[in-house]
Amino acid sequence: MKKPHALIFDLGNVLLPIDLDKTYEAFALYSSLYSAEDIKLITQEEQLWSKYEAGLQSDNEFETFIIDRLQLTCDSEQFQVAFNALLLSFDETLCQYIKSLKSSFPIYLLSNTSNIHARLFLNLEYPNYNLFDAFNRVHLSFKMGVVKPDVSIYKQIVNDNQLHDHHIIFYDDNKHNIESALNFGWDAILIDPQNSLHQIQQHIESLC
Repeated sequence: MKKPHALIFDLGNVLLPIDLDKTYEAFALYSSLYSAEDIKLITQEEQLWSKYEAGLQSDNEFETFIIDRLQLTCDSEQFQVAFNALLLSFDETLCQYIKSLKSSFPIYLLSNTSNIHARLFLNLEYPNYNLFDAFNRVHLSFKMGVVKPDVSIYKQIVNDNQLHDHHIIFYDDNKHNIESALNFGWDAILIDPQNSLHQIQQHIESLC
């Protein structure tokens, strides 16, 4: 018997457009020591957000850590606005398409994210297309205690949702996350953020 499909989607730059440079630029406005490009390099090389996205730092601990490391002169409200600057706007067409899949597949969200970001994107006003209503379950790294590409995050998804007998397809824009998911045994599709909706539609049509 053919295994049923389960679809798992990343959030940032797959379903929700993001622009990390906007946060680096916003932080740079509060730093006399580092430029936006410096902050980008430091953040990536030292993985400054990883512990927080894995739930290993509180909001206050993360804020203090980043302000100290980047020598920022901002208050808490300014920090959160700058940190959230990377979050752009949902595309209603894409959201409606994802919602339409619910009648055909179990669908899940798996995102490396933080409490500060989640508070914003989960509580935005969605007059016609609240994306998060579409998912059987939403999985956020800071609540799971681990971040992609660690394979233990994929094990949690399988076990928590009893997907052992499913053919799992994972859509993500990060090649390292795709590689680890493939090694774990999932099908995994590398998404181009500029072509996300078309890519997802085209691939899902091939499943039907």
